[in-house]
Amino acid sequence: MSATMRPDVGDMSMFAIATLLLRNWRRVMWLTVAGAVFALASVISRPALYKAMASFAPEASEASRSGLTSLAGQFGVSLPAGGQTLSPDYYAKLLVSRTLLRRLAVDTFVIEEMGGKRVSFFDLFEIQGTNQTLREDLAVAQLTKMVGTSVSKTTGIVEVTVRTKWRSVSLALVTALVDGVNEFNTQSRQTQAGTERLFVEGRLAVADSDLRSAEERLGQFVRSNRQFSGSSELTLQRDRLERQVSQKQQLYTTLSQSYEQARIREVRDTPVITVVEAPAVPSWPEPRGRTQVVLLGIMVGGIAGLILVFMDDAFSRRRAHGDPDASEFMVALRSAAGPLFALFQRLSGRRTTTPFSVRTPPDAGPGT
Repeated sequence: MSATMRPDVGDMSMFAIATLLLRNWRRVMWLTVAGAVFALASVISRPALYKAMASFAPEASEASRSGLTSLAGQFGVSLPAGGQTLSPDYYAKLLVSRTLLRRLAVDTFVIEEMGGKRVSFFDLFEIQGTNQTLREDLAVAQLTKMVGTSVSKTTGIVEVTVRTKWRSVSLALVTALVDGVNEFNTQSRQTQAGTERLFVEGRLAVADSDLRSAEERLGQFVRSNRQFSGSSELTLQRDRLERQVSQKQQLYTTLSQSYEQARIREVRDTPVITVVEAPAVPSWPEPRGRTQVVLLGIMVGGIAGLILVFMDDAFSRRRAHGDPDASEFMVALRSAAGPLFALFQRLSGRRTTTPFSVRTPPDAGPGT
């Protein structure tokens, strides 16, 4: 078929496409192999990582607030009687907060893979910096990349994972994070209870003074009016004074109970999370996904080879029809490809062949 009778790319038959692929199978194969090699090179240097994991569920604070609830009810204020539970999302944020990660950054770890040697986090991950603050910031950034958290919306269970090149380090970091959550919760709860104790203590002193004053007024009335049953006014006054004493006494009793409860919570160190899965790490590292990456590289390289083959054929046929734009493009492509491959030959020290050549149809002119 002459150049003037050749169909366009869109009119190519299946036989023409098959013939084109058979003629250029080496080019497609070369790019397919190149894609696989590049993909393998990108994953073969990845270090083997050990993933340690732990999970826990938040618990409600069981500190009873019935005393304060009763006290607030006397003033018309409604308070929940149950304890307050921090949400699982709160713990997920806490696990990757600077508050906990900084403790790990300045800590040291026993590396079983190094014969039980104790190494600081800075030295283990080769973190350099001009000052301590910068080194801590870089260490926290490094830990942020290694620590992962997830929350189950149905069960409320929080899961934390850590990936490092050392099995013992991954396990130590996860354990330290879970312990850090417990310690942070304990300190926060004790601080809150201490503040509440100081407040209730002040109110208790005022209530004690008010109760003593009310009792003194009632006693003074009884001493001054031994016979008051015949007087309705004196009877009414005595009932009023007795009600005041009863109210002050009830208020004092409630505050006393709240004060003792706050003192107990201030020194309580029981955990407020339930560990569902204790920190653990498998004996084998995580798969690096080499097979999937290589298959992806083969696919990308093969598709790139097919695209180049069809593009090359389309430009060649357009040049055969005398398309000046196609001819100019092919000339520019040759001009750009030549120096690049010459540079590659000099760097590699040997001659190489281009993965695809720019074909010039025999019946094509020099271009216009």
